Amino acid sequence: MKFIIILMIFISIYCLNGCSNNPVTNPVMQSTTLFQKPGLIDSLIGTCSTYLVHTIPLDSVDLRNYGNISFSLDAMTDGDLSGLSIYYISSDTSVYLVNLAGQNEINNTKIISIASPKISDKLIMRLKLYASVCTGENYHLRVRDLKISGY
Repeated sequence: MKFIIILMIFISIYCLNGCSNNPVTNPVMQSTTLFQKPGLIDSLIGTCSTYLVHTIPLDSVDLRNYGNISFSLDAMTDGDLSGLSIYYISSDTSVYLVNLAGQNEINNTKIISIASPKISDKLIMRLKLYASVCTGENYHLRVRDLKISGY
């Protein structure tokens, strides 16, 4: 009987030591920064009768080795018909990776994650400032702190 009690104590101590030496860890998804442009990228100001479009070449980015990519940005507009898009050109066709339209999407979007298109190409950002309501005020569209990551 004493032998069984001693054996149980020994097994309990062994199991507790084994558990403390091998903690359970959750794998952390590692991302790689592929492109980063901190600070102000562009800012547009106009009236409701103005339709402003700025096209900004970003850089060539290699997305081939990643299953997913994410776009992190800080953007703001008060023009209800404004737009912000990031795309590349493939066989004379624009392929949109990010396409935000209007105040709700532009002002409330901080991170966008998509499946990688598996390309290595020049990315382009297009900003469109436009408002449907004429109040006599100026309208704004601003984008800053863009970061593209692959994971």
